[in-house]
Order: sequence, then structure tokens, then C-alpha cells
Amino acid sequence: MQEDERDVRDVREKLVSHAKQYEVVRKLHDVPPHVTHEVRVDGKRAVYKRARSSDGNPAVEAEVIRHVARNTSVPVPEILGVGSDYFIAEWHDEVPEETSVDEERARAMGAGLATLHDETAFEATGFLRNDDGDLALDADETWHGTVCEFLASRREFVEPFGYGDVATDALEFVRKNPGLFDGAGDPVLCHGNFLPEHVGTDGDEVTCVIDFEHAIVAPGEYDYWRTALPIFTGPSGTNDALAEAFRIGYESVRSLPAGFDRRRELYWMVNAVSYFRSLFLQRQQTGQESARTARGFREYVYETIDSLETKP
Repeated sequence: MQEDERDVRDVREKLVSHAKQYEVVRKLHDVPPHVTHEVRVDGKRAVYKRARSSDGNPAVEAEVIRHVARNTSVPVPEILGVGSDYFIAEWHDEVPEETSVDEERARAMGAGLATLHDETAFEATGFLRNDDGDLALDADETWHGTVCEFLASRREFVEPFGYGDVATDALEFVRKNPGLFDGAGDPVLCHGNFLPEHVGTDGDEVTCVIDFEHAIVAPGEYDYWRTALPIFTGPSGTNDALAEAFRIGYESVRSLPAGFDRRRELYWMVNAVSYFRSLFLQRQQTGQESARTARGFREYVYETIDSLETKP
């Protein structure tokens, strides 16, 4: 049996417990650790998202989306069904096909991210889990402790690929500098991947947010820099106009903490370590291209550590 046929059979087996009438329409995406299909359940157009391995956890993502729907004004799809390794969500026409960003869209995204943060206060930072259908937090005493856990998990993943030393050195740098994140701000729900392909906009309004698989409870500035780095900064430098528009949008809703700009390099270093995992897990690059990208991440991490170590 071909892989696509097995996927369709698996989808049908799961849909039968959630709908009287169901149909698998087409495969949408197949990027590890998830595969998604367009489906119809009892006449409704929907999306089925399943984990291909233990590296994905759609059941947690589904509870995050439900939490956002219940507690915020951020528009998200309705969750129609959840299983141990999948969820079914309503189809949302506002999911963007266009991923380019102009200043208007950057402002809207900044305001949308700030709204998510402003409406989702938590008492502590940490990682999220599904507790029998409820969203639960494995809380840490400090954000510094959560970052150390985050880097340790990335080290465990990338070690077999020959880059464990980079994650180890980043982790040790953070561990020996517990004051790095002082003043970072209060814990909020962070999307973790608030990129144009996951955020629908119409003028100055956010119309839909999807893909909460990287959600974590952290200071909002973590999410801010995790968004700004891949969108506004590239090989030729930073697009200052777009970066400024995003910041204006964010600050129109929520203030940024003192020391925010000073901690930028630190967050970019942490994110660069996390990109190793995406590179090797998603396998969108292979061979020499993947090796070049990994070398670039390595150089960036060490350059950033050197820069941070020389600052008072």
C-alpha cells in the first residue's frame, strides 16, 4: 500500500468517531512532524492535522487553540475533534495564501501578536501539555529556567546530527548568566511561529491565526523576537521600515519592557539553536544545502555568544 493510501485510510479511521458523514478531500501539507488533509465532516469543510512522530503533539495544539478561543479576541478556527495524535479544525477562509508583508500588514501583525499576549496572562513560564482535555502548564520558577530546559531539549535532538556542541555551548552560556533575562516581563501565551503564512490580515485587522504547535508560556518579548527575526531580517540585513511598522503595531496595544532591545541578541541566539531542530526535523533542505545552512546557524550562535560575553 502506498504512503498516501495509508494516510487516507488513517484519516478515515479517525473521522468516523467524530462525524456521521465524512470525506477526505486532499492532502494539504506533509512536513515532519505533521501531515494535514482537507476533509469534510458532516457537511463542514475542515482540516485534519496528525503527528507523524512523537516530535509532534496536535492534542496540545488543539487545547491551546481552544484556550485562545475562550479567553481572547484573537480569531482562531473552531476545534471539531481531538485525538491522542490529531485534531480536526474548521476550515478558515482567512488563512493566507499570500505571505509577503508590507507596512500595513506588519502593523496589523504586531498589534495582533500584542493582543494575544495582552489577553493571556499566566502566573509562571513553562511548557504546555494536554491534561485529559484541559490545557495544563508545567511551570518553572523562572524564565531563565525555562530557557535552559528549551535549549537542553534542542541539544538532545540535534546531537545525533553532529551539532550538539553548539546547543551545549549556548546552554552553558545561559546557565552561567542567570541574570540575562531580568526584567523580561510577565508570562503570557506565546504563539512561537507567528509568521505571515499563519496569520491572516485584512487592512489593520488580524482575521485568523493558525499553527500553534510551537506555543509556550514565556515573556512576550520572546515571541516578538521569534517573529521579527525571520520576517524582517535576511542576508542583506534588516528591513527597518517593516520592523518599525511591526513595533508600532505591537506598542499600540502593549508596552515593551525596559531592556527589550538589549536582550534582542540573546533571543536571536536562542532561536538560532532552535532552527537546527527545524532544519533536521522538517528536511526541507538536504545534502550540501542543509550543511551550509547548519554552518551558518553555528557561526551565528558562536558570534552572538562572543558578542554577549564582551558586553558589560
